[in-house]
Amino acid sequence: LDPSEVERRLNLFLELPPSDLPNDWGVILTNAPLFSQKTSILSEIIPGDPSSGSNRKLTFVLGTDTFVRIINPKYYENSEDNMVAALTAMKERGVHFIVGGRLEQGIQGERPKFVSGEEELLSLPSNVQDIFTILKEEDFRVDVSSTELRNKIETES
Repeated sequence: LDPSEVERRLNLFLELPPSDLPNDWGVILTNAPLFSQKTSILSEIIPGDPSSGSNRKLTFVLGTDTFVRIINPKYYENSEDNMVAALTAMKERGVHFIVGGRLEQGIQGERPKFVSGEEELLSLPSNVQDIFTILKEEDFRVDVSSTELRNKIETES
């Protein structure tokens, strides 16, 4: 992303009322291209909370398209074993992903389908499935893209 776009997006957080934000939030920027690399870097910076009784330390909220890329062996030297090893390492670092679905535009005249990522999740080995929480359609559905949201905010500014 262009630095001015990063700054604009960060400033959106500053416009929120402090009461809408948790006490322990932050934004960390990295240029690491893969989540396995991002989490390796961030796990060194962000301390865990031993009193929580959980090893969860980093939670990412992302869309189905990004989720599908995270589990695509193409990004792990075209090796499913490497992909599973990377997911296992992320799990050991306390990484968790919350995945929000989207409305997939089908063929003209067909009803659009909500894509949650559940089918892709079930294709993973069971020992790494639990690092992903798939939001169900009935719990989460916003039929607008992030690009549309950013454009709307931009035109309102």
